[in-house]
Amino acid sequence: MDVLRDIGSLRTSELTVTRFGWWRPYYQLGDGQFMYARLSYKGTFKRYAIIESNAGMFTIKRKSMLSRIMMLNRGEDETIGELEPATWTRDVTLRMDNGFEATYLFKKLFSRAYTLSSEPYGDILELKQIAWSIKKAFSVILSPDNQQQGKPDTGLLAMIGVHFILLRQAQAAGAAAGQ
Repeated sequence: MDVLRDIGSLRTSELTVTRFGWWRPYYQLGDGQFMYARLSYKGTFKRYAIIESNAGMFTIKRKSMLSRIMMLNRGEDETIGELEPATWTRDVTLRMDNGFEATYLFKKLFSRAYTLSSEPYGDILELKQIAWSIKKAFSVILSPDNQQQGKPDTGLLAMIGVHFILLRQAQAAGAAAGQ
């Protein structure tokens, strides 16, 4: 088991998300030498996500069976925020209990880049899907000033974005299979 490093010691602004495994995959955020965060799933339907970073273990699960809102928990049941997908757009709003609020959004209509943007911090990070790649699924580009006070762990924010991209892919595949 690899040790998760603090993202504050990062020397580059570009990271990759690597997929490991086929039947029950997990994803690691790293720069080729060190690992900064890990995303895995508890069930087969990706309803319960586990994110591990230097800041601790976090879980994402639905608020209720039919709710769109997802709860961000530290550990298993200490709620620290919520994630709310927008109704008619692809945006997802992250609201944390410490007052941090940001939105994951696609800035262009046919873009592969998923940007995390906040009013006080501007663009925090950008997730890009790597086309035709199974092992290295995503590229993460951090803003130059990513170590600001009051902002959560950047590895956690990146893996939340990866979770939502994977969730949207599974929903699209399910909708296409039902036709």
